Amino acid sequence: FLRQAAQQMPPFQQRTMRRIRPAITPLLLPTLAGLALGFGRQAWTSEAFSRASLAAKPASRHDIGSFVGARRPGNLERTASGSGVANDGRAAATVARRASLEAGDTILVAGAVSPTGMIVTSMLKGLGYDVRPVLTKTMDPYAIWGMPIRGFVPGGGEPTPAAAGLVVADEKFLQTDLVVAFVKQIGKMGNLKRVTFLSAERARSPLENMFGNTEEEERRAREDATLSACKEVGAECTVVRTGVLRGGGSKSDCPYNLGPEVYMRIIDSVSSIEEELFDLNQRGAEVTDAATSTVTEGGKFGGPFGKKSETARTTAAAALAEAFSAESAADKVVDVVSVEGTESLSSAKWADAYSSVAVK
Repeated sequence: FLRQAAQQMPPFQQRTMRRIRPAITPLLLPTLAGLALGFGRQAWTSEAFSRASLAAKPASRHDIGSFVGARRPGNLERTASGSGVANDGRAAATVARRASLEAGDTILVAGAVSPTGMIVTSMLKGLGYDVRPVLTKTMDPYAIWGMPIRGFVPGGGEPTPAAAGLVVADEKFLQTDLVVAFVKQIGKMGNLKRVTFLSAERARSPLENMFGNTEEEERRAREDATLSACKEVGAECTVVRTGVLRGGGSKSDCPYNLGPEVYMRIIDSVSSIEEELFDLNQRGAEVTDAATSTVTEGGKFGGPFGKKSETARTTAAAALAEAFSAESAADKVVDVVSVEGTESLSSAKWADAYSSVAVK
């Protein structure tokens, strides 16, 4: 009701609604709680691998900002060829396998139950890979993704798969030493070819940046450590640096989106609408060399007064998934930000974008 009402409001009335929200929110909490229980019984956000088992742990179910609802069975139906059909009926582009990975290769996904991790897991499954999200014993893969996916539970009795690919897609960052240890563990099996690593920007205020952005230094250190670990085991690595992650719901043109629940869980109706509009309008992507672009230094990511940088979760997930089939993505560190556009990048355009970036 609030969402529909806000759509009809002029800006000054929207501001009024934001002021009165604290008073009306307690009246709406029972309804919101019911929605959370109804849509999210099997969904979690990932925190970090357990230091002992490297298993993804569920975060608090009250983390509304990153809490994503479970997928419904049937939402992600695919054709026998694995090409898939988009929400608007258009056939999704099929990635041509190149020298890196082939259909049927096993890819482990760490941080698979973060919003971006859920999307990239679905993408990889639809592209024909044997995708194995890292889960805990209590997590039901079918309830989360709505398709037959085999999870991998570290310490659950199954040996660690000899994966050809590894995705690190946690939005809140896994600890560096855990990522490095996991890369080395899989690399010792001799089958690891490529690792894709999500390095997302945290939302920061200009005031925070004025006093120094130590998080950027830590972020660079994580990336460098991951690149070094991959080099040590002979695996190629692609680091995907993004702005603040947004959206990922049904208003995007990605057939692997997380559904309308993404917007329904945002209590502020105005913010919910803004998130929908972001998915609807910001479908393009700008891919640049992280070492030379202004996206990082004093610009979209780094400067206190630089242009605010944001990346759609579906775009970030596509960058991670496409890197496995694009030879040109090997050993690259790229900045990926969303720009205004009516459709997402095709596989060919992703390959071209990676080609324009120098090897790290």
